[in-house]
Amino acid sequence: MPISRISQIYEHEGMAGFYSRIRYPKARRLPQGYRSVSEDVVIIGDDLTLVPVLAEMLAHAGRDVVGWGNRDDLTRFHFDPDISGARRFDRNDVLIFSAAAQYHVGQLRIVAEECHAIIETSDARFRTISEMRIAGDRLFNAAGSPDEFRRTLYRFFVATGAIEPDLAYWRYLMPAPEGAEARFCLSLPETPERRDAFRSTGLGDFRVVDGLVMNEGWIGAALGFRSIAEACLATNVQTAMICEDDVQPAPDFASRLRVVMDYLGQTEWDVFSGLSSHVGPEYRIERIERFGGETFVHLNRTTGMVFNIYNRRALAHLANWSIARHGAASITIDRHLEEMPGLRVVTTLPFLVDHSDELSSAAWGFQNRRYRSLLTASSQRLGRLVEGAEAGSIRATI
Repeated sequence: MPISRISQIYEHEGMAGFYSRIRYPKARRLPQGYRSVSEDVVIIGDDLTLVPVLAEMLAHAGRDVVGWGNRDDLTRFHFDPDISGARRFDRNDVLIFSAAAQYHVGQLRIVAEECHAIIETSDARFRTISEMRIAGDRLFNAAGSPDEFRRTLYRFFVATGAIEPDLAYWRYLMPAPEGAEARFCLSLPETPERRDAFRSTGLGDFRVVDGLVMNEGWIGAALGFRSIAEACLATNVQTAMICEDDVQPAPDFASRLRVVMDYLGQTEWDVFSGLSSHVGPEYRIERIERFGGETFVHLNRTTGMVFNIYNRRALAHLANWSIARHGAASITIDRHLEEMPGLRVVTTLPFLVDHSDELSSAAWGFQNRRYRSLLTASSQRLGRLVEGAEAGSIRATI
């Protein structure tokens, strides 16, 4: 770790920051990544409902369905393959299991550990396979309707590069938003424990949107936020609430949110930050206002995507993120937002939401508890900024 980074961690979080990183390290990912899909592909087996959907998405990805012949270099899509025998599937084999399929999940570990990918349409079987860690990140959850299967195939083709990630189109990932205000939760169907946790929060009016998976989780997260922003800009959405599925609303979230929305309706803003995860020395308070029992703090920037509210100007900035311009420079989506020119941020003290320590980060592969020292330090720093500003120096230092 560079000396500058060590100094930054100590300055912002103290020794607790080092403990968190040692206690909850990033997961070590296998370097295999997602294998590409060949230009010509083979479909083996039949399903009257799912095969036409696969054929449609293969055509969209510019792939041609051919006969197998004697070629071993083709990507082979198997519908409900027989896994009871001695055959071993290799990295050219994509196994697709319909809800009607009958097989012993344990047999997959023997015959499919090295396969290209597994696409499972039964949520119960998916959870079992996931818990057994078969196929790792190459396991896709397509449980639900044919539309869910179509979305999963699209996500699979984006992950494998058959569809250029920077050209991913939001209409293949989510239904069109309706109304001037929309609420979304970005979530991966491949992380059911996180999705279950979100569903237990009571935020039932938030539409769950399937995120994109990439070799680097933070790139997939950025593409997911970008897709939601593009969907809002293409429709009549003026204000979008977007949260991640590890959000933990405050006990009085609903009543506080009503006050927040009333306040935003009478002030100038671009982003309302429900939880700013890294209040650093470059943060500046523009003003502080009391309204409806809340302390509203106007800032020049924010970091963190757990829960934010965006106006159309901020959505346009999110939609401008790309792998070519930002991913190659390791600029995450929240750092991209932080650098928005003329950004006007509003937050509350205390923050409107927290995030669950009990879950693991889908983007970074470590336990969320690793964030606790960072979030505690950010809340304390913002409190000191407010105290200093109210004492007479609006540009109080931390």
